[in-house]
Parts: sequence; structure tokens; C-alpha cells
Amino acid sequence: MDLNWGTSLLSFRFVLILLVANTVSAYEEPEYEVLQQTDEYEIRQYASYLVAETRVSGDFDRTGNAAFRRLAGYIFGDNRSSTSNEANAAASVSMNMTVPVTRQKVEGEEGRSTVYRFVMERAYDTESLPVPNDERVKLTEEKGGRFAVLRYRGRITEERFKKYVELLKTSLERDGLATIGEPISAVYNGPFTLPMLRRNEVMFRLASAK
Repeated sequence: MDLNWGTSLLSFRFVLILLVANTVSAYEEPEYEVLQQTDEYEIRQYASYLVAETRVSGDFDRTGNAAFRRLAGYIFGDNRSSTSNEANAAASVSMNMTVPVTRQKVEGEEGRSTVYRFVMERAYDTESLPVPNDERVKLTEEKGGRFAVLRYRGRITEERFKKYVELLKTSLERDGLATIGEPISAVYNGPFTLPMLRRNEVMFRLASAK
């Protein structure tokens, strides 16, 4: 390989990595305060925030595409403005992407499913958020509180997620911390981000301190 070509290729890859790594840092995410940090996890206090969510039947590895299309469609314009009137009935709003995208197993009338959530920008409130055109997309508030969070990198699969869920559960049981509900998978990067640069998290809501 020509030395100059090889050097240029390495430089291009380095710039690409920096762009990918820095892009996610520019996305808005929910406000939180780190209350405690250990070698395995950290405890965060989250403020309440608004989300768009949708439920999909199926296993962890096969539900993502359908859910993402619905939610991405909503924030990128498949909606109608909350201020629309008869003269402007077709108005829609394009919003910014935020992080993380979360998913969590839930029990419902139709059995077990997975709920996916997009965080809404803090510039919106319940009155100003655009209304989804897709009835499968719901707007709701994610209640704040204390969460235990374990961060890891790499690809997202159900098998890997379960592995880190067990690691976090073991650490929390050791430290005498009780959890509420199912674990949450939080993803901060898109599928084209190199696995070693991806930020993934396992989150458990913690029971109220006594």
C-alpha cells in the first residue's frame, strides 16, 4: 500500500470516529444528578421528563425496527401541531433527536410486550408537544426518581443485555439496594456507530430510601 494513501485512510477513519463519538454528546438527554458511584454502577437522581412511547409484541432482538420507525416518524413530522386550527390543519412539527432510546418489558392486556421510548426535548411541555398521527404512539411523563445504572459498550442483543442485568442485580443485592419493576435498556448511539464507541446502559428504578 502506498504510504501516503495508507496515512490518508487512517486519518479519515480517525476523523470519522471523532465525528461519531462527538455527535451523540450533542444530543439532549434527561437531566440527572449522580448521587453515588461505585466500580460497577452509579446511582442517579432523575427529574421527570416527557416521552413518546410505543408497544411492540415480540422478542427483544426483533421489535426494534418497527418501534423505531413509529417513534422516528413521529418526531420527524408524522404529527400535527398542538396549535393547529382549521386554517392550518395539516401543520406538522419536526423535532430534534434526543438520547437515550429506551426499551423495557411490560405486562399488558395482550400479554408481555416491549415498550420503546423516545425522550422529548425539554423545550416542550404537555401542552405544546405535537399530537401523533399514529395512534400507536403515546405521549406520557416518565416519573423521576433514583436509578441504578450500569454502563457498557458493544452491540445490543438480548443475550448481552441479560448478562449486564445480572451483573447489576448482583451488585445491588450485595449493597442492599432494592429495585422496582423490570430493567430498562438505554441506547445512546445509532447502529452505524462502531461497537467500541457505543454507550449502552442497564437501568433499574430503586425503591425509596427508608
